[in-house]
This record gives sequence, C-alpha cells and structure tokens, in this order.
Amino acid sequence: MPEARHLYQEILQAAPNQPVALHHLGVIAHQVGENGAAVDLMKKALAVQPNYAGAHNDLGLALNELGKPEDAEVSCRTAIAIRPDFAAAHNNLGIALKDQGKLDEAVASYRAALAIMPDFANVHSNLGNALKDQGKFDEAFKHGRRAVALEPSNNLFWNDLAASLKTLSFTSADESLWRDMLHLLKRPMIGSPASLVRPILSALRLHPNFAKVLELTATEQPEIISEDGFAIEQLSAIPLFLQIMKLSPIDDRQVERLLTTLRQAMLKTAIEGNSDAAGLPFAASLALQCFTNEYIYPESEQEAADALNLAHLIEAQIEKDHHVAPFIIAALGAYRPLHTFIWADKLQGREWPSDDIKEVILRQISEPLEERSLRGQIANLTAIHDTVSELVRDQYEENPYPRWIKAGPSDHGRSIAAVLGEAPLFFNVADYSSPKLPEILIAGCGTGQQSLGAAAEYRNSKVLAIDLSLNSLSYAQRKTHELGVTNIEYAQADIMELGWLDRQFDLIECVGVLHHLGDPLAGWRILVNLLRAGGVMKIALYSEVARRGVVEARSLIGAKGYSPSPKDIRQCRHDLMTMASRGDQEMARICNFRDFYSLSECRDLLFHVQEYRFTLPQIGAALKSLKLKFLGFELRDPGTLATFKRSYPKPDALTSLADWHDFELKNPETFTGMYQFWCQKL
Repeated sequence: MPEARHLYQEILQAAPNQPVALHHLGVIAHQVGENGAAVDLMKKALAVQPNYAGAHNDLGLALNELGKPEDAEVSCRTAIAIRPDFAAAHNNLGIALKDQGKLDEAVASYRAALAIMPDFANVHSNLGNALKDQGKFDEAFKHGRRAVALEPSNNLFWNDLAASLKTLSFTSADESLWRDMLHLLKRPMIGSPASLVRPILSALRLHPNFAKVLELTATEQPEIISEDGFAIEQLSAIPLFLQIMKLSPIDDRQVERLLTTLRQAMLKTAIEGNSDAAGLPFAASLALQCFTNEYIYPESEQEAADALNLAHLIEAQIEKDHHVAPFIIAALGAYRPLHTFIWADKLQGREWPSDDIKEVILRQISEPLEERSLRGQIANLTAIHDTVSELVRDQYEENPYPRWIKAGPSDHGRSIAAVLGEAPLFFNVADYSSPKLPEILIAGCGTGQQSLGAAAEYRNSKVLAIDLSLNSLSYAQRKTHELGVTNIEYAQADIMELGWLDRQFDLIECVGVLHHLGDPLAGWRILVNLLRAGGVMKIALYSEVARRGVVEARSLIGAKGYSPSPKDIRQCRHDLMTMASRGDQEMARICNFRDFYSLSECRDLLFHVQEYRFTLPQIGAALKSLKLKFLGFELRDPGTLATFKRSYPKPDALTSLADWHDFELKNPETFTGMYQFWCQKL
C-alpha cells in the first residue's frame, strides 16, 4: 500500500487533477481509516470528472464511515444513475440505508446487487443482517450460509451467521447443515456459543443417531442407553454435539437427563477398571461440559463415593508412574475439577495420545493454575468496606460469573457515535461528538466478556475494567491474554468506594451490577460523577415485572431453607424441575432461563445475597435525579420492537418510559433478562 500511494502521488505531481490517481489515493486513505482525507480526494476527482461512477461509490463508502449515511445515500444513488449495473454501489447504498433504519429499502438494494452479481459474498452477508433486523431469521440464515460458503475464511461472515442462527428452530437438517454449524463453532471468533445451544440442539434432534439415544431417555428407561457403551460410542461419532458440549452449558432438561445418565455409566465403567477408548471423545466432552457448568448435575451418595475411589485409584497409578487411561481421567473430570487434586500438575507433563484428553487437562488443570498465578498481579484500586459489597465479593470468589470459553468480539472498531446511531440501536445522538481516544469504564466486569467486547467495539479505546472478585478478574485477565487484547486494564475495586478516583470517562457500562449494591442509587450517582459532561452510559437493571417468577422461586427457596451450597443448589434445581414437569408454569419459566444450567449462574439467578428490582417509573425518577437523558433501550429482538412501534406509533414513543411501562405491563416478559438502556449526562 505505501508503494501504491507513492506512485499515485508521483502521478499527481505531474498532473495535479488526474481523477483516477485522486480516486485511488482516496481509496487508500479510506482503507487506512483516513476517511476525511478520502472524502476530500474523491470530491477533487469528481470535480474534474463528474460522471466518475467509481468515485461516487467510494465517496459514499467513506461518508458512511464518517457517520453521514444520508450523504452516502446521495453519492451511491448518483453512482447507480451513471452505472445501473454497478453491484458494489447497490451494496453500499444498502449499507447507507440500513444505517438510517430504512430496512425495506436496504433489502431491496442488496437484492438488486445480487441480481447483478449472484456470488457477491459481502452482499449475501449484508442482506442476511438486514433480514435478521426485520425478524426474517430463516432467510437471513440462508444468505449467511451462502456468504460463508463463498468466503469461508471471513470471520465477520461467520459472526453474522451466528447472529442469524440464535432464534431458529429447525424442522429439517442434513449433513451440510451439521457441518456448517460445526465449522461455525470452531471459528476463532463467533458470537457467544451459549446463544447457539438451542438452535443447534434443534438440528441435532433431527440426527438419526442422536434422536435414537435421546428417545431412549424419554422412554424413562435410562439403563438401556448406558448398556455396553452403545450410547457413548454413538454420541462420540457426532462431532457437532461434542463441540457444543465443550463450549457452553447445555440448557435443555431432556439433554441434561441424558448426560446425567451417561455420566453415571462412565463412572461405573471407570471404577471397574475399564477404559472405553471408543467412547473417549464423548467422555472428554462431558468432562468439559461438567467443568463449564460447574458440576450442576445431581449426584447420588454412591456416585460421590465412587468418584472419591476413582481419584484414589488415579493417585496410586501416578505415584507408581503407571499409565493412566485417558477415559478414567475424563470420567473423574466429569465429577470433580481435576486442578483441585494435589497430583493434578503431574498430569501436565505426561505424553497423551489423544487431543481429547489434552483439552481436558488444559481446561481443567493448566488454565486454573494460570489463573491462580494471575491473582497476585491484579491491581487493587479501592478498599472493600461496605458490608453488602463484602458479601457479594465472597459469592463471586466462590463462583466466578460466568464461566465462558469462547466469545466473539468484533475485529473492527467503531466510534461511540456510530455504535449509538447505527443498527441495532438507531438512537438520535445528532448532538454527540465521539472522542478520538475514548476512555471507558466497565463497572463490574465479572469474568471479562463485557470488557473484551467493549475493547473491540470502540475504536482506539482504553478500558478500565473493575470487579469485586479477584477470581473473576484473574479469569478475565487470562482470557484477555489468550485473545491478545492489550487495551484493557483490570483492577479490584468497589463501586461504592470509587468517589475518590481522579479520572473521567467518556463511556461507562454497568450491566447487571447496580441492583446488587446495598444502595443502587448511591452507586449509580458515583458512576455519573465519573462520567464526562455529554458522556454516555449503558445500564442494565432487573425488572420487577419480569422477575415475578424468580421472586416466587426465591420465596420457595427461603421457605425450604436451601443454602447457596452446591449440594443445596442441585437439590433446589431438582425440586423446581419436578414442579415444572407437573405443570407449574412459573417454575417452567424458571427452568427455561439459560442461567438455570450452570452453578454460578443459577446461584446468581436464585440465590444472590443481594437483589433489587426496579420498575420503569422508578428508573425514570432516578434518571431525572441524576440529570441523565434517556436515549433508549437496547433491544436485540426485532419482533418486540416492531410490536411496540405498532402500539405506540408517535415519533417520541421509543424514548417514553411511560409508554414502555404501559407496554411492559401488557407484555410482562419483555424484559425477562434485564432492562438494558443507554443514557447521556446532561
């Protein structure tokens, strides 16, 4: 690129108004992020040659990058008027229209581009994204699959495909679909795998061998599926199932029953001294599943005794320097985290014949030991004196939240204004000016997913990520090192003690944290004081309306005297699932929470030491008190947004908390996760 730029500059020295050289210099400027210079160069080229379609098209592209989609639309339409068969211009017009929220027109532009160039991979991906925003997930997924088929090395296309997959439930499937899903899960950057579990299971239920094993579970004859290792070997030959087991808790009651039954069979096989090599792929995947869900599955007293005996057996074999069968290690790893045994580090230095067991040792031994070493490297930013903060810290030290394996930060950053003004938010922030080097605070970063997402999302950003829990922070630090991200600083701190911090931030994210403080409004006020004038905040709070079922479950927990111990959490889950199977609709909704399927997340959902819930009128009063302007909700479900707009068509309804409160009362599951909204400091 430097050579090309130098060449065009030499051409312009000889002929200052040469339009092709001006245009190509503009393209180079755009490619290196110098969009202002790109616009100037394109305009100079067009002043010389007004009918230069390529320059009009690339001017539109640069204008859109500058956050001027209306001007970009004009340039792209001009290019198309000059060259109606200009597929790239139709594509760029679609981008400009989508960024203005004109989805129908954007879809039409993308389709026009594909009519000219059917194998235009970028257009298939862009069309898929626009269709997803329209709620047309089946068609979006089809175009996403076409994009990755045309350019299988493009990570962004795979990310977009994952986004369109999240809400699907398949009624037909074949080897091609299972293969594409497996490739998706193996990409280095995808959306959070947890959101893909249910659509993937819907496709796997159409796999004949998976369906056969699952049907045996449904017949209430679990002993059949564990006979002679049949089921374990059948599932070992389904790589898609093995991969999703490795990456995320499986939030499906029927599949959980299957896995619990097979775990018992594995333990029995191992304690008898057998090593099922053919079943090792499944055994290793189940060990990783149980480690990731933090051993949420119930176990009998006999299983607990057998697991202890198996640990002693492995220890004796290690002490004698005997071979330890990988299947036996996996069987124990499905019941207990291997790093907790004093002999665990001795397994790291051994040669292993299978990648399956190597992955178990990496995840269950090497990585936890690395996190242990990182604890001492985390800076301490504030003391923790508040009684509630101490209790919350202790909870997350015991159960860092959440345990995650793979996430998909974007590999191209945007300005804060672009994030707010473009899809999927489309907030009106015309008076907001993005800082060139934004300073961001993640207040309550947990295990690092949010801080990594922000570090990638916001161009040229510097992120301070704080949390109460050193165990959570060391997990986040390890994952940050693993991904090679360098613009995040981690520190242990209490929001309630941040008032003295001599720093100001352009953006603060506090998601799912304030409602766990002793005084949420006081903590929120401290954060507002750390925000620059005109700065923006992303806040997430529990809804009183949406969490009625959770409140009922928490009352039941209190009445039965369950403690937040792993044993009691397992028993509580069993009781709630029994109630759900007997027709209790509220408990069925609780069992449908994704958080219900891992120990730390279930504890966070039902056993948290401190929980406040809010109504929208209360949030409105807090915003007024804190002098914050409500910008809008972050809604990922286009169906909810479309329903709201039909019910409340007036232009300012999207920023009316009164209208949203009325809507929520009529649709109480709207904010089942949390209220997630953005606001701006006045």
